[in-house]
Amino acid sequence: MKPNKAKPLYGLVLGGGLSSRMGKDKGHLNYHGQPQRDYVFKLLEKFCDRVYYSANAQAISDNNTIKDAYPFQGPLNGILSAFKFQSDVAWLTVPIDMPFVDESIIQFLIDHRDVSRVATCFYDAEGKLPDPLLTVWEPHSANLLKAFYEEGKISPREFLRTSNTQLLHTPDKRALKNVNTPNDLDEFLKMK
Repeated sequence: MKPNKAKPLYGLVLGGGLSSRMGKDKGHLNYHGQPQRDYVFKLLEKFCDRVYYSANAQAISDNNTIKDAYPFQGPLNGILSAFKFQSDVAWLTVPIDMPFVDESIIQFLIDHRDVSRVATCFYDAEGKLPDPLLTVWEPHSANLLKAFYEEGKISPREFLRTSNTQLLHTPDKRALKNVNTPNDLDEFLKMK
């Protein structure tokens, strides 16, 4: 299942921020018989040469963790930190708060990857804007992302919207469903 591309594909599990709206760590929620952070890690192992967790500076680390290297909160910090850690690979990011992401969605994203673009991602659920967290970030996006941040910008969606991005329509809109609050969790459990 691993893509045969010139540059290796590494996986990055995006931790979901502070989980303040959920009231508990979203990485420990159990949607698939195990904590979600472990589920996403194992899912990415099926497609990527290496897989890492993205974590803020206070998080417990291990050999599979890339700590945030920049002084701001948000997913762009994780993406920038991954490129700082290893800049000559493509990074496939998957957030822990999208529990419907499965092998078929990842395979679809990889199959439609355009290495000449800065990134490949899906349109959001409304089909209007890029959904920035379930994305393949190509190595040549690293310097562009850093320059974007140095301009004071931290929105990965804005970066993708204004860059040479391969945008796809998802074969399953449920895959882009975020579970960020207890109400979202109740809705997910009803849909499952």
